Amino acid sequence: MPALDRSRIDADADRVVRRLARQGYKAYLVGGCVRDLLVGRQPKDFDVATSATPNEVRALFRNCRIIGRRFRLAHVFFGPKIIETSTFRANPRDDEDSDAPDLLIRRDNVFGTEEEDAVRRDFTINGLFYDVEKEVVIDHVDGLADLDAKLVRTIGEPDVRFREDPVRMLRAIKFAARLDFTIEPATYAALLRQRGEIRKCAAPRVVEEVYRLLRGGAARRSLELLAETGLLEILSSHLAALYDGPVDEAPEAEADTADAVLDDEELAWHRVWADVDPAQARRVPLRLAFLTDPAEMLRRRALAWATLDQFDLLVRGGHDVSNALAACTLIGAFVAETIVAPSSRAGDANQAILEIGQPLVDQLRIARRDAERMRYILFGLRKVAAARARNVAVDANGGRDSLEDAVLLAGLLAAAQGVGGDTIASSGGGEVDDGEADDAEPAGDGEPGEAGDDEPRKRRRRRRGGRRRREGEPTATPAPASPL
Repeated sequence: MPALDRSRIDADADRVVRRLARQGYKAYLVGGCVRDLLVGRQPKDFDVATSATPNEVRALFRNCRIIGRRFRLAHVFFGPKIIETSTFRANPRDDEDSDAPDLLIRRDNVFGTEEEDAVRRDFTINGLFYDVEKEVVIDHVDGLADLDAKLVRTIGEPDVRFREDPVRMLRAIKFAARLDFTIEPATYAALLRQRGEIRKCAAPRVVEEVYRLLRGGAARRSLELLAETGLLEILSSHLAALYDGPVDEAPEAEADTADAVLDDEELAWHRVWADVDPAQARRVPLRLAFLTDPAEMLRRRALAWATLDQFDLLVRGGHDVSNALAACTLIGAFVAETIVAPSSRAGDANQAILEIGQPLVDQLRIARRDAERMRYILFGLRKVAAARARNVAVDANGGRDSLEDAVLLAGLLAAAQGVGGDTIASSGGGEVDDGEADDAEPAGDGEPGEAGDDEPRKRRRRRRGGRRRREGEPTATPAPASPL
């Protein structure tokens, strides 16, 4: 059995388990924290499973709040930290026909025993309990054997488990990529059969799981598995086109025929889904107005994969990335050079951002605030490049968070290229000026090569908080003209 390092257990999680046990309830550390402890990783959070009901947990902890409708949970707060405490549950569909046309679980508050709770979980490696008092791992689902074999396997019939909650397919990919495990063959085959079920899930759940795939330190491997299984095309045909679609120019004679079968929305290629294998589905080449050369498309695609490698290094280094930066990392390499090109006007850059970003926002149903921040990050590459060209700090007026993300994205692109010179690579590593430092400002729209770049502008000292506005003067934040 893999060794478990008790020194990695969070003291507050240990305290919650022991207090519940002292009051006569069964209580264990459960799920991902146990899995991570057994494979030598530091868990990001700790979950507790107990025989106590949510109300009984709340009665024991003043710092507790009950949340959820579909799935009632007790959250025990220790400052900003949350110890999620759930009551043992049984599968609400145990007595139902597994051949029913719709197995999607919409109600999950059936309390049960610890054995039933273990069996209702998604994968064997997540069905392990740890008794902190007896210092033993409790395994009702053969999860220890799969941990040792480095396998991701569903608990129970994989087709049924994926139909009950199709987001489990994304979780299978997440664990395989993050832990460098293999998806067990029967589980993998069921994922291929049931991948279309992902359309039944609520869009916010799906996009949040996509963010977790990207922010887990294995974004590249996750995207490879999504493409390999055909899930990427279902989630976003635009993204699949960028990373895995054909790039050869279609003959002019075939262009009208191809366009005739496309949906109205698309700047991307589509696979026509019936119940066909993705490898046999007809593909339509991606057409982008700002990127028409197939060879250049392939070069930027290679840069995009390399950028994901650098993004993984950033995350593994402990950097807490935003959802918007994660999404921009997917598409930044395809459009960055167009955005910062000296010949590119603000309107041209904005149109390219719209063309590369809007299909992704629409297809993944990215939240408005994240889509807005994506727009600022990508457009911010112009300001970063201009500042670096003049060897000054980046002026953060107009949105510090998005500009910090723009600096990070530029640095990722630079590291992916591995070259210096007057390219997007030279825009990485800049510092963000919060408006209190004395430095020169980028000329004009922040475009490199504009008038005034040859001679440094006079420095001017800024007051804290910026200059005073005259009475009646409107406030304005510089922004790209076209929203995503």
